[in-house]
Amino acid sequence: MRGLKVLVIEKRDIASGTSSSSTRLIHGGLRYLEHGEFGLVRESLRERETLLRIAPHLVRPIPILIPIYKTKTRGLKTIRAGMIAYDLLSYSKSLPRHRVLSAVETLGQSAGLKPDGLIAGVLYYDCQVEFAERLVLENILSAKEHGAEILTYTQVTQLSESGVEFLGGGRKAPEVVKGKVLINSTGPWVDRINSDAQRHRLIGGTKGSHIIVRPFNGASSTAVYIEAETDHRPFFIIPWNHNYLIGTTDVRFENDIDEVRSELWEIDYLLKETNYAFPAAKLSREHICYSYSGVRPLPFSENEHEQSITRRHFIRPHSRIANLFSVVGGKLTTYRSLAEECVNLVFERLGRRSPRCRTSEMPLPGAINLSSEPSSHLDAAASERLRRIYGCRQNELALLCARNPALTQLFNRKKDAIAAEVVFSFQSELAQTLADCLLRRTMIGLNCDLGAEDAHAAAEIGKQLLGWSEQQARNEIEEYQREIASRVIR
Repeated sequence: MRGLKVLVIEKRDIASGTSSSSTRLIHGGLRYLEHGEFGLVRESLRERETLLRIAPHLVRPIPILIPIYKTKTRGLKTIRAGMIAYDLLSYSKSLPRHRVLSAVETLGQSAGLKPDGLIAGVLYYDCQVEFAERLVLENILSAKEHGAEILTYTQVTQLSESGVEFLGGGRKAPEVVKGKVLINSTGPWVDRINSDAQRHRLIGGTKGSHIIVRPFNGASSTAVYIEAETDHRPFFIIPWNHNYLIGTTDVRFENDIDEVRSELWEIDYLLKETNYAFPAAKLSREHICYSYSGVRPLPFSENEHEQSITRRHFIRPHSRIANLFSVVGGKLTTYRSLAEECVNLVFERLGRRSPRCRTSEMPLPGAINLSSEPSSHLDAAASERLRRIYGCRQNELALLCARNPALTQLFNRKKDAIAAEVVFSFQSELAQTLADCLLRRTMIGLNCDLGAEDAHAAAEIGKQLLGWSEQQARNEIEEYQREIASRVIR
């Protein structure tokens, strides 16, 4: 958007890494106040407001309840002081200010909470991005509309001052593209990409795991942020995608990032803590739909406790490759301001005057005409779901259906997804595999059954409308099953 010629190289699919493994909140980082990260909290709260403006179809306000107990390390005075600071740092916010509740009022908000020792509660507002994958995708689609070239399933094999060597996209031999400035924004993979460009380790990632469970006895309709009994670490229990998202853990991770998955002890920890907070829940492993896990790309630190490692980001230059910069750290909430900082740095390195950044005011593709009426070609249930996922881009799906009424057929078990979505994901949203389509475009793969049965119906649409052979459809289903296998609790 600022006139640079841009190439994006992604080794797998858009949002297939850390972004899709988050707690799916756009938040100011209330807990960061404990570690004096006031600047980061202020930046995060400012960016939260920005995302409410440019992506209101994906980023929505969510009330969060903090129950306060006698036995917890964070008492009412501590929580109240943090909330006052939170409100002051977000003085320009559009969301309501926090409210202190009595024990009775707290149970009125969430009747299933453990009442013993409950002395008060605090209700505050942050935001939820139900489908973080769509947020990342729409940024990529916007970049593409403005001239960026996007290569997915393309592996970077070498970085040098002359450019980037990569292999993928059906190429039989590596290709080299020259670039005046290279930005390594590969998250927890930064050190692996930089193996020839740096002397010291930059990333010291920690793993965060989550579980997804169906609605349970005593479950709250309000998100709950509560201190764990075991280790006093705060964690979330959040209504999400018609189920509940519980997490996260925070543990050092030194293994292969491509093989990250939830450990049974993490799952048992989250179950135990949820059962302690909601005594009627009685959750066990059998109640879990699936789990997911990712690695936070935090700055490397040898001595600090996991929770004390800064969540701020840094952009590091490299002496061995003068035009290379690596992004260290960063969080989903502040992705836009980090990108603005990166592009400012690019212009500085190029010795060029930078045009004004407009990403804080330019709506993402699904929000450009969000007030427009949905198409009458679709029934109410499908239309509601499409608007929640695609925003105003559902009208593009409606146009596909108008040209070919067969695309209106409902193909999933819940009877709210239409065949046009499968076609649209491949033709207009850069999907290359069935997994891309189900897990990061249509979002069907994030339902409680991981879309296991819907995959067959989607593959049939691939055969009917995308020209897939019987063998290709079979291969796509098998590949999809392999990808979701890491999320299944054994």
